[in-house]
Parts: sequence; structure tokens; C-alpha cells
Amino acid sequence: MTRLLLITDDQAQAPALQAALASAADFQIHHRAAVADARGPLAAGAFEACLFLASSVAADVSNSVAAARAAAATIAIVVVLPTGAGTDAQARLLAAGADSVLFQPLDVGALAANLGRLTSRAAPASAASEPPFGHSPARLNTKAAALSSALEVLRDFSQVLGYSLDYRQLTHHFILKLREVVGLSRIAIFLEPGATDALPPGTRTDNSHLPCAAAIGLPADLVECFSLTRKSGLGRQLTLHPQILRAPTQSSSPLLDPKIAREFDVLGGLVAIPVNDRERTLGVAVLGGRITGGEFSDEELLLVYHLLEELGLAVKNSWLHHQLVGSHRLFGTVLNGLTVGALVVGPNQQVVYANRAIIDFLAGAKSDHLDIHDLPAEIAAKLHEVVERGLDVEAFFHETHAPAPRYFRASVIPLRQPAAKLPQTAMLLLEDFTKIRSAQRAEIESSNLKLISLIARRFAHEIRNSLVPLTTHAQLFDAEIGHEDFRASLKDSLNRETQRIQRFTDQMLLLARSDQPPTELVPLEEILRSSFEKSRGYSGGDAELEIKSAVPPVMLRCNRASLAHAFQEIFLNGLQSGGDAARRLTVSLNATPTTDGRADLVIDVRDSGSGFAAESAPRATEPFYTTRNTGVGLGLTIARRVIEAHAGSLDVHPRLLPTDSDLTIRLPLPR
Repeated sequence: MTRLLLITDDQAQAPALQAALASAADFQIHHRAAVADARGPLAAGAFEACLFLASSVAADVSNSVAAARAAAATIAIVVVLPTGAGTDAQARLLAAGADSVLFQPLDVGALAANLGRLTSRAAPASAASEPPFGHSPARLNTKAAALSSALEVLRDFSQVLGYSLDYRQLTHHFILKLREVVGLSRIAIFLEPGATDALPPGTRTDNSHLPCAAAIGLPADLVECFSLTRKSGLGRQLTLHPQILRAPTQSSSPLLDPKIAREFDVLGGLVAIPVNDRERTLGVAVLGGRITGGEFSDEELLLVYHLLEELGLAVKNSWLHHQLVGSHRLFGTVLNGLTVGALVVGPNQQVVYANRAIIDFLAGAKSDHLDIHDLPAEIAAKLHEVVERGLDVEAFFHETHAPAPRYFRASVIPLRQPAAKLPQTAMLLLEDFTKIRSAQRAEIESSNLKLISLIARRFAHEIRNSLVPLTTHAQLFDAEIGHEDFRASLKDSLNRETQRIQRFTDQMLLLARSDQPPTELVPLEEILRSSFEKSRGYSGGDAELEIKSAVPPVMLRCNRASLAHAFQEIFLNGLQSGGDAARRLTVSLNATPTTDGRADLVIDVRDSGSGFAAESAPRATEPFYTTRNTGVGLGLTIARRVIEAHAGSLDVHPRLLPTDSDLTIRLPLPR
């Protein structure tokens, strides 16, 4: 990473150039309007390169370059002149101390390469000087013992710092105490930024940047613009190898990273110590020499390392606190923005939180507060059951009548903690279902009207069909009554049409009271044969019933009239589908055991026709569904309801094989 100082007074062009350079290479760019604004960091050697973006070729550009060169003798200086500037301007700038002069329009790639070439040629930073005053080993050991005792006390005291909530003030207070005890000339602590509020720590996308969190003994403008990074230098070294690192001396290995040497030199540091939280490295502490000029012993640095570890734990706790506060604010903002009412009740039956919606629902728009006593008795009782007794309460509906009727769906959600004892915290959610209920009622009323209209049309059609032959005979009655054929035709029409009207009447009655309880014990075969005879009479023509039984004679507990009518409708449907000749109904009786130790009677019915089509079988028992031109489509609907009222079931299915049945009826056998 290259630290670049950008000098330009063009506020519009600076951001675009910063973005272009950052995308072309690894630059850490700091923008200033003039050299005077960055004289301190330049003198401290905080930058590897300086880029002047000149808007004119005036003499003050040369003066600014000369000032930058005077402040930092080894820095790489590049000047970009506007289009049309001549070689004279270029010569003046080179004479003033510029390393390279470029012209607009600017090639960002070439500029980045030029800056990289110039900074790579720069001489490595000078090694940290040896302490000017020497001390004898005996004197150092004596001082180390005294300081070790003080540091032990400070380390014990630092454990209370884990309760601090502002990590920046905590860090600043920490280095003040450390300087007071150890006698440091300067110290700077670089920490990664805290996690974004209301987001868990794992959501941080970039923690490579290590800005200065607190510093003593360093210029303020240097602290503002100088930072470490995990990508290079001290940040990278102590992240990969979290060990105490001393600054290189004249006798140090020449293989040491020059970036590390430069950062030590800029900060005036002698020792770099990782700041960790016992899990990972959070930052770096750079310590200068003693105010008295003495050296650090290994024991002292080890104690400082542990102190910084306590600081890392405190910083981590501070971040977690801010995340918790942010999450709480976010949670409150979300709940307050909901149209669903939300209220939280604590273990002491006090309202901990109530959003705007539930206050409007229960206390009115003019109120800003909601108490537990403001809740309706029904809702308060449910909350009490959850909070005090730990019960699970199903969602329920609550209706208010004044000043305007409203209908709410209420849910009480326990907010349990693992292994927590009662009473507990609970949350109440109120959803306004007033409009939904009104829409449901309107839909039901509309559906009922459609159903009534459909019934009226179907029955009017069938009754009209029954009245046609009767009306025709009535018109011919006076003229034809003396003829035997007319009298026979009249008798047949009266018998057939009255039976049809009677059947419709029975269907409507059974539709209204199909749940009559089974109270009689009746032979099944008797019901089957009597129902078949009535069905054959309705359908007209010849037909046969074949009963195949694999069980002994069965006595069923049933409501005789309703069950007989159900089989009558089933048989009539089969006869009407069996064609005109050789109509036959086959009924097969079997028994199957059930999971509760009883047995079910299984009745399979098959007619002599082609059976149900695949698309009509699923809808055969729907009210008013029919594939014929006659009838209202209630026969199998009533049969299914009657059988279900007898704790049975009726299934209609198409034939997969020629021998398959058309309907399967299951009825419980008496014990």
C-alpha cells in the first residue's frame, strides 16, 4: 500500500481522481488543498508520494513543490499540468524538486505506474535510533522490578475496564494511565472500526483498515491522516504473527520489511504490540521510548501485552454494546412502523413496550401511553395465562363495539429464555381484521345469493319438465278422457312425474337434515334390495342387481330412511349410466380391519356402463354437478353426506381396469 498526498484546490476533480487511482493500484489517498495543510505529516514522513493536480502554470505551483520537498526530502513528487503548458513550466517544476511532470489529459494507469516506480526507488526509512542514554543492567533490573509491581496493579485494575461502553474514550484513558506508569514518550493504538450498528459481527465485510483510535505524543494532523492496514507493514505482520515486535536497529537484519521500518520511523515507535481479544487481533499498539530514555525489558513488555489484551476484551464488549443498542433501536423502529399492534409485557405484568398501532387500537389516537389495565379483560386474561402460568394460547379473535365496531385477531407469543423460570415475558400482536371480516361477510352473502339462484334455476327447470306432460294431458282431458289409451298415458304421466317431484322433495329434506343419528339395527341386504327396486322404478325399464358377499349377513346400525335414500341415489346414478339394454348393478361386500381394532364394511358398486370419466370422477359428489340434461346434480352429494353422517366414506373413481368398481363405500361394522 502506498500513502499518497493529493494537493489540489479543484474540489470537483479530486474525488474522481481518488476513485480512479484506488481502482488502479493499492493507494491510501489523503486530499489537501495546499501544502501548508499537511506540513506536519509531511515532516513526519507519513507519505511515500505527493501528487500536485495543477489548474494553471502559475509560479505558486513551483513554490508549493519546493515547500513539499523541503518538508520531506525523500518523498516522490509528481505534478500534473493542464493541457497547453510548455516545457518552461516543466523545467521550473523539476528544478523546484518535482520527480516527474505529466500533462493533461491524464492516463490514470500510467500515473499509477509512475508513482509506483518512484516510490519503489525511495530509500528505506532510517532505522530507529538507539536510546541516547545507557543504563547498567543492575539499574535496569531494579527499575524493572518496581515497574513490574506497578504494572501488576494496573493489570488488575484494567479488568474493570471491560464494563466501559465507549471504546474510544476507554482507549484514550487507558494510554494515559499506561503513560503515567511506564513513562512513555508517545503511544498510538490502531484498531479496526467497530461493526455496523444492529448487525452481527460476522457481517463486517472489510476490517483491513486500522485507523488510529487514540494517541499521545503525536501531532493531531498526523493522527488524522495516518493509519495502518492489514495488507502490509505492521498491521499485516502482527495479524499474521501476533507477537511483540521491536523496531529495527542499525544491527537489525536487512531482510526486515521496509514498510515496517518506515511506519516505526513515522510514528517514532520502538515497539509494536498486537491488541487482541484472546480470539483474534483487533489492532496494533505502537510504543515510543521512555521519557527518561531507558529501555524496555521483556517482562515489562509481556505485562503491557496482557494489559492490551484486557483492552481488547473491553473494546469487543463496547462493540457488542453498540450492536445491541442498534439492534434494539432497529427492533423498536420496525415494530413502530408496523400496522400490526405489538405490545410486550414483562414478568411483573408491566408493559415494557407498545407500538403506535396498538395504542391507537386500544387507547385511541390522542393517547401516548398504554397500561396493562387498558387492555380488554379477555386479552388481559390470555396474557396472564402465558406470563404467569407459561401456557400456550391459540390465536383468538376479539371484537370491540364502541365507538365503532372493530374485529381483531390476537396472538400471544411467549418470549422464553432457556431454563428460565416463570413468570416470563410475552408479546401480544393485534391484527385489525375489520375490513377482512366485512369482505368475508360480503363474499358469503354473495355466495349464498349465487347458490340460491342456482338452486332456483335447477329446480324450476326440473319442475317445469315435470309439468309439461301433466299440462299437455290437462289440455286434452275433456276431448280424450273417453279413450283408454289417453287414460293409461295420463295415469303413467301422473305416476312418473309425481315420483320425480317427490324425489326432489326428499333430496332437499335430506340435504337439510343429512346428519340424523343412526339408531336402528337393520339388515344391509334388505336396504340394498329395497333401494334398488325404487331406483329401477324411477329409471324405468329392466335391470338386475347382483350382490357378491364375502362376509356373513351384515346388520348395520343406521338411520334406515336416510341410508336407504343414499343407496337409492347411488343405484339410480348407476342405472342411468348403464345404457338401455341389459342393465346390471354389481355390489361386492367385504370387511377390512382398522387401526383401532374394529372392522369396516367395504361396499364396491359397479354398473354395466363405461364408468366415470377421469375428469368427472373428482367432481361427482359436488353439489349441482351433473353431466346429463336432466336432474339437478344432488344425488351423489346427498349420498356422500348421509354416509359420512354414519361415520363412513364415499369415494368415486374412474376405472383403470375393466373389472374395477365405480364407487367404494366404507361403513363401520357394529362391535
